[in-house]
Order: sequence, then C-alpha cells, then structure tokens
Amino acid sequence: MTIEKSEKLVLEETAYEEIERDFQEVLSELSGDKSLEKFRVEYEKLHAVMRKSYDNEKRLMAKCRELNAEIVVNSAKVATALKLSQDDQTTIEIEKAWKMVDSAYDKEQKAKETILALKEEIVNLTKLVEQGSGLSMDQDSK
Repeated sequence: MTIEKSEKLVLEETAYEEIERDFQEVLSELSGDKSLEKFRVEYEKLHAVMRKSYDNEKRLMAKCRELNAEIVVNSAKVATALKLSQDDQTTIEIEKAWKMVDSAYDKEQKAKETILALKEEIVNLTKLVEQGSGLSMDQDSK
C-alpha cells in the first residue's frame, strides 16, 4: 500500500472517530431532555445505519484490495503461461524443422546408396558388354 493511501485511511479513521465522539456528545445532551426522546431514538438509528455503512465500506475496500492483489498475481500467472506457450510453440516448430532435416538427410543417404548401386550395376553391365564383345570377336575370328 502506498504512503498516500495509508495516509488517506488514517484520515478516514480519524474522521470516523471524530463523528463517533460527536455522536456520543450529542447523545449525552439529548438524554437529559425528555422532549427530545423521539429525536434521540431516530438519531441513534441514523448513527447505527451510518456505522453499518462505514463497516461495510471498510469490508468492501478490504475485499477490493484482496481482489486487486489476486488480479495482479493472476495476471503474472497468465503472462507466464503465455510466455511458456510461445516457448512451447517455438520448440514445436524447431522440432518439426529438425524432423524435416532428418528426413531430408535420410532421403539423401538413400539416394547416395541408390547412386552407388547403380554405378556398380553400370560397371558390371559394362564388363558384361565387354565380355560379350570379346566373345563375339572371338567367334568372328574363328
């Protein structure tokens, strides 16, 4: 609570205490005069309503402070949750990118293996063709 709010509460308490003293003073003056009995009863009722209103205001102000503190705490929690959510989203995107990289790497490895297999097959086929040419040349020369 700020100093300004604290000072305001002290002033309100002081004002309320002053009203209470004034009430007691007026009540003691009225109690001596029987002709003002109805006025005294109404004055006491009015004071009771004022006291109840003051107590309710204090209770409501305390509740407001409590709820404001709760709002601050919950706002911080929401901000943290949003940050974590954004971080999680970033992590998900990074993991997705790594999966794509891994997939591309796997495809590249398979392509290299296929290329090597095809090169070996070309070499084998070339040898077969050369052997076949050699055989047909041998047959031609006979």
